[in-house]
Amino acid sequence: MIMVLRVLLIVLILGTNLIVAQTDNLFVTEFNYVPSSSNSVGFQDTNITFNYSIDFKEGVLTNSLAYSNYKIDYNSDEILNESLLGIESFKSVAYALQFKKEILNGWGYLISASPSISSNFESNISFDDVVFNGAVIFSKMFTNNKLKFGVIRNSSYGFSTPIPVVSIAGAINQKLTYSVGFPITEFLYKVNTRNQFSLYAKPKGFYSNITNEIVVNIDDEVEKAQFQSIISGLKYSHSIDGNWKIEVDAGYQLKSDYKLLDKNLNSVYEFKTKNNFSAGVSLKFNLLNDKS
Repeated sequence: MIMVLRVLLIVLILGTNLIVAQTDNLFVTEFNYVPSSSNSVGFQDTNITFNYSIDFKEGVLTNSLAYSNYKIDYNSDEILNESLLGIESFKSVAYALQFKKEILNGWGYLISASPSISSNFESNISFDDVVFNGAVIFSKMFTNNKLKFGVIRNSSYGFSTPIPVVSIAGAINQKLTYSVGFPITEFLYKVNTRNQFSLYAKPKGFYSNITNEIVVNIDDEVEKAQFQSIISGLKYSHSIDGNWKIEVDAGYQLKSDYKLLDKNLNSVYEFKTKNNFSAGVSLKFNLLNDKS
């Protein structure tokens, strides 16, 4: 835990100069919960994110700092219970740099790179704890909609490898907008300037290193933990004032898998999981009231 706090402190110090230089600041804190049951593990995650954007003549540069804490509630039926000490909690500290630019004829692109440290931190930090996320996404604006396509690697989706990104977004009317595609689909209804609802389907999970020695199936040594889920739900957003916004989320897991992997990323143990309800709440702060 002391090592985690040291890493977080270093990252925040490195980001201090970025914070001072920004014209708009965004702070987001989020908590999500999936209850456990007699035959399925439960999950909860807490996330804190700081985003700082700078507008250049060439485009928009965004710096981000993020901390995530994942906790697993193992049920009493798991035969590995005595071996699970040390993998009840995983933490991640990440820095992301993103550049977005609009080109000619409605074309644009987004490039991001995000090194992170993700582990259960039961021993000293090593290179095995480092995860490199990133994305390259192109966009094309048409008369009534916007097309996006590209590739992304995001361990918070639960994927260890890059996945494609494709979506088409537009407005049905002044109140109802949509973004349909993979990996995220969302329909958003704006009630008024302060309240809105969104119906969504999206991936959620984590991919993390295990630093302590765990052996299953006699001789299979565990190196990684991977949780993948697809959640569909309804989210309500309320703008408290020009800067603060609160969001309440209720969803259901359409798919849920939690497994332990060896050094070759082969599954060596799969936990009992079943589709379950999820709930979440988040709080946002923005210095510019026209952004969210």
